[in-house]
Amino acid sequence: MSLGVDVVEIERFRGVLDRNPGFLARFFTNEERAHCGTSLAGLAGTFAAKEAVMKAAGLTPAPAWARRIRVCRDASGKPVATVAGRTIAVSISHDGPVAVAVALDAQEAGAATPAS
Repeated sequence: MSLGVDVVEIERFRGVLDRNPGFLARFFTNEERAHCGTSLAGLAGTFAAKEAVMKAAGLTPAPAWARRIRVCRDASGKPVATVAGRTIAVSISHDGPVAVAVALDAQEAGAATPAS
């Protein structure tokens, strides 16, 4: 079992989006973009969740993982992440200037392998 956490400064994230118009399409799935809409805090939280999942799953940070990690909502609206056929519990919160996410992977860290 392993834990990952990530914090994103929301205004700094806005700067990334402003400087890189294709960032959303490269790092977020259509479902994630639809769920967050134009909510900058929601997008920053989802990005933090992807980073936390990478850490919890023991994945090497790489842009290729960003779209392979899907952050969606279960039937009750609770966020959950999937990567390489695994489900990883996540919690996302944002308040004021920051978004934070925590991921808990019940499997052994590093067990995920990239899907081709």
